[in-house]
Amino acid sequence: MLKNPYILGRCAEIEALLTDAPSWAKKDDKLGAHLAAYISVLIVGVLEDCVEHLIEQRVAKTGDTEIKNYIVKVIGDHFRNPDWKAINGLLGEFSAEYKTTFRQKIIPNGHEAIALQGIIDNKNSLAHAGTSKLNLSVKDVQDYYSRITPILEVLEQILA
Repeated sequence: MLKNPYILGRCAEIEALLTDAPSWAKKDDKLGAHLAAYISVLIVGVLEDCVEHLIEQRVAKTGDTEIKNYIVKVIGDHFRNPDWKAINGLLGEFSAEYKTTFRQKIIPNGHEAIALQGIIDNKNSLAHAGTSKLNLSVKDVQDYYSRITPILEVLEQILA
C-alpha cells in the first residue's frame, strides 16, 4: 500500500479521472479514445515524477545539499519513459541491492512490467504517430494503472 503523501496525491489525480472517464467515454467512443490517450500520458508522467520524488527523498537523507541537487538535476534531465529496464537501471546506479530487490519483486516479463511497457508504448505511439492510431480504451488504461501501482509500492519500500 502506498504511504508517501506526495505519491498518494499524484495517484489520486489519476484515480479521479479513472472514476469519471468511463461515463464520459460511454457517451462518445472518440472522446473515450482521446481520454484514454490523455490519461496514459498522465500516468507515465506521474510515474516518472514519483520515481524522481522518491530518489530525491532518498538522496536528501545524506544531508549533502550539493549532491542532492546534482542527482536531482541529472535524473530530471535523463530519466524518461520509466519502463522496467529504465527503473531497474536507475536503481542499479545507486545500489546492486536495490536492483536485485526490484528485480525480485517486479519480474522483468511479469504482470506489472508488461502493463508498464504497454502504457509507455501507447503514450509513445500517440506522441509519434498522432491520434489516427488511437486504439486504447478507458478500461484498458484502468487495467494498466491497477497493474502499475504495485511498482510504486515496491519503489517506496526500496528507497524508504
